[in-house]
Amino acid sequence: MQTLQTLVRNLAMILLLATFLEMLLPNKSMRGFVQMVMGLFVISAVLAPITTFLHTPLAMDIPAWTATTPQDLPVIATEGQGSKIGRDAVQEQYRQILVHQIQALALGTKGVENALIDIEFEDGGEGAVTDQPKIALVSVTLTSVKEEIQPVQPITIGQSPTTVKTQSPKVDEVRERIAAFISLSKDKIIVQES
Repeated sequence: MQTLQTLVRNLAMILLLATFLEMLLPNKSMRGFVQMVMGLFVISAVLAPITTFLHTPLAMDIPAWTATTPQDLPVIATEGQGSKIGRDAVQEQYRQILVHQIQALALGTKGVENALIDIEFEDGGEGAVTDQPKIALVSVTLTSVKEEIQPVQPITIGQSPTTVKTQSPKVDEVRERIAAFISLSKDKIIVQES
């Protein structure tokens, strides 16, 4: 009830202020501008109680507006470490981007429920901080969707049962997709099923 009273009081004050300002204007050309500004005040007065009712703050935390400082980088680097710290930060950021892209490629394959990706870079200490690191190895572990009907396993008579696990076609498909996407040879891409 208090919120409704506050809303009505604020709207009445805004409308009185708008009427008073329109009377003070010497010409009619400024009337549209004053009406627009007062309309924004009315919208703000109406939205403020709604946001408190919904328990959401009026100033949303939009990532572009929030001021954050990276905590994972040291503030002061000792002599000669500046480029190494920068290169490590660039490599880690590049690794995260590749992991998310490769995971999206793997999850786009039929029958894959989850994919764990690990990327190793070649040791190349030379070059600029922003140089793209070379990929040494990509390791992908796929988790298949649980199927209700299991395929029939081949039966051989007269031989001891051996557990030969054949790779499914989705392993080859994921390897092909990754190799085509990041232009890497297939021997540097290890795909397994769990």
